[in-house]
Amino acid sequence: MLVVAVGVAVWATWFDGPSEKCKPVIDILDFSKSQAALVDAKGGEGPPTVAEDALYQQWADGLAERAQKVTDPALAQQATELAQLANQFVSSLPQVRAQTQARAPGAPAPPAVFEMGLLNARISDQLAQLRKACS
Repeated sequence: MLVVAVGVAVWATWFDGPSEKCKPVIDILDFSKSQAALVDAKGGEGPPTVAEDALYQQWADGLAERAQKVTDPALAQQATELAQLANQFVSSLPQVRAQTQARAPGAPAPPAVFEMGLLNARISDQLAQLRKACS
């Protein structure tokens, strides 16, 4: 009987859901995915409008709030970096919008667009690292 109880405990610990250290990370990943769906549903072509900035700000604020709940040191560092990158992304939106609106028709994309692309790639990389660490 004791063997069965130990087996159930081991199963519950290792195979039944995420570890305690990964629960806040999974919350970050789920939140980011749901916010991305909201942005996609409301977003249009081109840079985000001033009205859409609020969605991005909610995303960045939500990531920062959730990153504070990550207690594992390595995961906390990654989660904090993700939140900082998201904040940089949101802070850059007005500059991207201004540069895009100021360019001549047919002109190449302004530098801020490429910088945002790099930020987006870094955010995606952080999310992938967190997903890998807690899968």
